[in-house]
Amino acid sequence: MTARERHSALIEAMIADGTLVDASLIETFRSVPRHRFIPETGALTAHGTALNAASDPDLWLSAVYADNAIVTRVDEPGVLTPREDAGEEGHALRDRPDPEGGVPVQRRPSSGRATSSSAAPTVLARMLELADLARGQKALEVGTGTGWNTALLAHRLGDAAVVSVEIDERLARTARETLRAEGRAPVVRVGDGYGGLPAEAPYDRIVSSCGVRRVPPAWIDQLAPGGVAVFPWGLLEGAGVLARMVCPGDGTARADFHGGVGFVPLRTPGPRLPPVRDAGQQPDEYRLTQTDPVSPLMAFPSAFALSVTVPDWRLRRRWIGTGSGVWVCDRVGESWVRVYPYGTSWMIEQGGPRSIWDELEEALEEWRRLGSPAPDRFGLSVDRDGAHRVWLDSPAHPGWPV
Repeated sequence: MTARERHSALIEAMIADGTLVDASLIETFRSVPRHRFIPETGALTAHGTALNAASDPDLWLSAVYADNAIVTRVDEPGVLTPREDAGEEGHALRDRPDPEGGVPVQRRPSSGRATSSSAAPTVLARMLELADLARGQKALEVGTGTGWNTALLAHRLGDAAVVSVEIDERLARTARETLRAEGRAPVVRVGDGYGGLPAEAPYDRIVSSCGVRRVPPAWIDQLAPGGVAVFPWGLLEGAGVLARMVCPGDGTARADFHGGVGFVPLRTPGPRLPPVRDAGQQPDEYRLTQTDPVSPLMAFPSAFALSVTVPDWRLRRRWIGTGSGVWVCDRVGESWVRVYPYGTSWMIEQGGPRSIWDELEEALEEWRRLGSPAPDRFGLSVDRDGAHRVWLDSPAHPGWPV
């Protein structure tokens, strides 16, 4: 199939499955083909396969028009040092719970940590549908990346109405050149998307394919009253939900959640977190269980609920000779849990000042008592003082501080 045929087939598939509904957005996606924005060399598939348009054009083109993210930049030690989180457009990694919404769990590229990618087409389509775009609006895009989403926004709203901010100068430069070659001229600035772009504010829409744990205050400040921001949100590393946030203009915000999505997180202030491990410590407690304790941590609906209701924990797969288990620890690594197969049972070991596993078990029981609510039944409120609270079904209901 030619690029045009593959592009057309992708759009028709997104229309058929209900991902693309708005007629203007359908026309936009038809007019802005993805392959014009994907590097011909140096990119990786969702599963870490190198792509080269010259040596294997069919693989390159099939990857471009598959509904997957394409990694376009990888952190190499000594070249780019991320802060707490790093990234641009959405994808999930191998050792994360698989989010809902058709986003596959992907392998971490062996050369380092993915810091930029072209988001899966359905992810961008869902985001732009949620943004409710219309001519006359001014939009800020956080994370220019390849420039594909920038071009989609510019086609829908007009070049003069789109401002994009990218922290990586090389990516910004390449995106400008690609956009110019495609006849587009939105504003692309080099800067930290965490701070938005105050010189061009206010905005009617903010669209970020970078995921966040906490809504950057600048996004709330820079949205016009009634403005909308759409972005991945989640406390699980690399997996969360699409959030549609409305700001009434009084310094507060409310976000509704819309299905699962994988993502590369936004770079945020602070040091890089230590790896998830037990540091070889002896456990304070051992216990055996016949019930699989790993599945609730890897199934996205339950894992998402646990990430909201149990504060400060992180997860990694743990591969040992007896099978596959997990490490769990707090964000600084003081409290930890080891879970692994032990004969026909499971061994759970925990140590540190917190009994994290006890907290997870109690929260899982409460989630089931509530009817095992899906992630899109939760939502987020941000107060004037910046306090974040997640709630179930309504902001009026009790919730959990983030």
